[in-house]
Amino acid sequence: MINLGPKKNKTGWLAEYRHPSPGELFCLPSAIYFLMKFRADLARFNSKVLDDRVTLYFWWEMSARETYPDFNWVLRQEDLEYLRQLDNDTLIERHPEAVTYWLGSTKPSVLDAKHLSETLHEPVTVLEEAGLQLPKLMTTIVRNRGDLSQAFNLNTLTGYLNCLDWWEQYGQVTCPRVTWRPPIAWPGLLEPIDAPDSSAMPFPRFLAQITTERRDLRSAFNLNSFTSRLNALSWWEDHGQREYPRIKWSQPPIGGFMLEPEAPPADGGPYVPRFLSEIYKDRPDLQETFTLQSFRGRLSCLSWWIEHGQHQYHAIKWVPPTPSAVMFEPEFGSHADWLPVPRFLRLLHGERRDLQEPCSLESFTGRLKCLSWWIEHGQHQYPALHWAIPPLPDTLFKLEAGEQGALPLLPRFLLLIWNERPDLQASFNLNSFSERLGFISWWDKHGHDEYYAIKWTPTHLAEELARIDDEQPADDTLLPRFLTMIANDRPDLREVYDLNTADGRDQLVRWWNEWASTEYPLVGSLKVRWTDSADDEADDDAHEPARYHARVEGIGYDFGVNIIGFPQGVLGLGEDARMAARVLQLSSTPVTLLNAPMAGPARLEHSVDHLISDELKYNISLICLPAPEMVRLALEGGRTLIDAPTHKIGAWPWELPHWPNAFGNVHQMVDEIWAQSRFVQSVYSRLGNTPVYQMPMAVEVPAPLEPKRERFGLPANEFLFYLMFDGNSWLSRKNPLAGVQAFKQAFGDSSPGVGLVIKAMNVRDDDPVWRAVLDLVAGDSRIHIVSERLSRQDSTDFMACCDAYISLHRSEGFGRVIAEAMALGQPVVVTNFSGNVDFCEPDTAFLVDGELVPLRPGDYLFAEGQYWCDPEVSIAAEQLKRMIDDAPLRERIALAGKARIERDYSVEAVARAYARRLNDIAEAKTI
Repeated sequence: MINLGPKKNKTGWLAEYRHPSPGELFCLPSAIYFLMKFRADLARFNSKVLDDRVTLYFWWEMSARETYPDFNWVLRQEDLEYLRQLDNDTLIERHPEAVTYWLGSTKPSVLDAKHLSETLHEPVTVLEEAGLQLPKLMTTIVRNRGDLSQAFNLNTLTGYLNCLDWWEQYGQVTCPRVTWRPPIAWPGLLEPIDAPDSSAMPFPRFLAQITTERRDLRSAFNLNSFTSRLNALSWWEDHGQREYPRIKWSQPPIGGFMLEPEAPPADGGPYVPRFLSEIYKDRPDLQETFTLQSFRGRLSCLSWWIEHGQHQYHAIKWVPPTPSAVMFEPEFGSHADWLPVPRFLRLLHGERRDLQEPCSLESFTGRLKCLSWWIEHGQHQYPALHWAIPPLPDTLFKLEAGEQGALPLLPRFLLLIWNERPDLQASFNLNSFSERLGFISWWDKHGHDEYYAIKWTPTHLAEELARIDDEQPADDTLLPRFLTMIANDRPDLREVYDLNTADGRDQLVRWWNEWASTEYPLVGSLKVRWTDSADDEADDDAHEPARYHARVEGIGYDFGVNIIGFPQGVLGLGEDARMAARVLQLSSTPVTLLNAPMAGPARLEHSVDHLISDELKYNISLICLPAPEMVRLALEGGRTLIDAPTHKIGAWPWELPHWPNAFGNVHQMVDEIWAQSRFVQSVYSRLGNTPVYQMPMAVEVPAPLEPKRERFGLPANEFLFYLMFDGNSWLSRKNPLAGVQAFKQAFGDSSPGVGLVIKAMNVRDDDPVWRAVLDLVAGDSRIHIVSERLSRQDSTDFMACCDAYISLHRSEGFGRVIAEAMALGQPVVVTNFSGNVDFCEPDTAFLVDGELVPLRPGDYLFAEGQYWCDPEVSIAAEQLKRMIDDAPLRERIALAGKARIERDYSVEAVARAYARRLNDIAEAKTI
């Protein structure tokens, strides 16, 4: 039987207010009670708790109503009255989660009439000591969201700033009912923590707060210590300002009280500023090294700052001022010939016992040794003082004969040295021609090394001896006068050769021509020849009888340049030699290339075979080898190249800030040094007694012929960054690992459209850096490795098929691959340190700063006392992203870089620089 009676509402019970009981405020309808039990996300609510029931209503109102359209929860009159009678603060305090649900929607609500937004914008102080406030809106949300309350401790500055970041990235989207813009400045945070009248160095409140909050910083920096505060400031500069980008603050220049001396020095010398005194008080190692109570100690302190301190505490940008002019005033001795010594050197001398005995200021030689000590050692020990020895008096170089007219003539300074040196007096009788020659040889071999302050060489001695016969009449022997004097001084020669006979004289001449260069190397170029007439162009009535004449006969090298190195090697050194030859050819300078006669790289580059020679041809030698290889050259078969009478130029690549003591006097093997960058020039200039010239390196890249990616197995449509390095150049310095890390940090693990190519050669599988690179790139299909050996043209084609070059090197002497990439018109991301900064500037490259760090044993050859730059990977990653995101900027920088290389480093530009210097060498007649 079918029931045709009235329909019964079978779902009406879902709307009944029954939980926990009908008499309770915000009693839950059975439908909501069911959902509370059914849905896992609602399981946390308790139907017996008023706050939970209120929260459930606003959950329903703001988000669930649309999910369950067949049910409607209507508040009863008592529920509405309850809400009306609550003031806003009480509502927020009692039912914060309900308010949070209300904030998450813009739909109409029973709370709209309460103007909650105004209350939620009221400020709440969250960090009393810093005076930081947040709107009640933020504190309410954080307090009632477990994930946020756990993530953000609003009692800390870090939590406060992270909360602001969350709001801007997510909060404003999830809470659309209100709008709030976080502040961008907090003047109170930038105020110093010390009292205004304090003499302490200003230290910002925000940094003190961060240091106190963070365990890693708290253990590293004791803010009661001056040096720890400086280290904290340096940390902020290097890392903190990137970790806390909302705080815009830079260390202001140090000044005022901190630059004043604690007590002005009584001697009028340079003073140590108060900030440096404070560092000294915190550093027992400095206290053990020098005292600030002496002139020498203060100078050592300032020099330490220049060499080390300003790198350790780089938050302080301060360079010691030039000392007062009174420090450089010459102080003369009691004798007219004694050299003047500047006042600062006399003060140092007075405080250094190690100088007082060998460098007595009461003698000519003592003062000369004191000045020489300054050149060889002092200026390096005390870089805070910049003083170059002025030209010495001309009277010291005046040539004088012996007491009885003895020859050859000696410069007056040599006579003054001899007068004060009993050992020289015992060794050389200056009334003897031969021993005067021996004395000059002593100077040439040993004396100028003892007395660096005097730059004199007996360059024209042979010519002067040859001219004696032109200036005085011949004697009965018909021999050159110098040879007669040598024979008179040597019984062994008189015993063998009878000068009274023509045969004896002829045998003496043959002995001289054959053995003079061995026994008398200074005048070995002086040869004796028989001539029928002393003057073929003399008048008929002025003929002289035939006789022997002395003439200087050089080896006869023509003008030109011998380039010594590895010109056939496929490596940077080989390219340096080849490019030097290319430059010289462009300036029409005769040139030849010599392979250094020692073990070296394989000779695989044959483009310069036509210039290769096995012997020197020209009067200038350009040595394109590193300094260690220069020492090898002297030990392994190249001694004749070093001893040959050519003007030798050391074109030595170098990559670190200091010249190792292990290199000894290698710089004295050459007549001058060409530095490839200002960075390298500053290193060589501190050697003191060898002229240094900055000479740009030519950069010329062959035109790409087939820059096809498929040739190298590379993807066709991706933007390709590339690294390119030679394992023989130390991977610790080339730092390829940082390039890979920057790429992965910039583009994550799977960003499409970008790739990285690693072009490596001469890498060892057991090299830990290379192993780390391989481990990091494993499984990343965007990263490609090309390890085959390429010809010069193939290398250019490879570079040209990529898009941008990365060099996060720790130090470079020049940076040839960087320059070549720029010459190809490619943008480069490079470390902002060392030789490449000559051409890598903000408008020509994407620069990456980093921390200057000391080298550890094993990092590099001659690591002791050296430092280099550790580029910041996060900055590099930002630059890579910036390059991709801003195509116009990328193109602008690439074009500017290309123009810079063409202007200053083209073959034509460098040829002009070479020509100017070679012309100066020729005019100086030093060869």
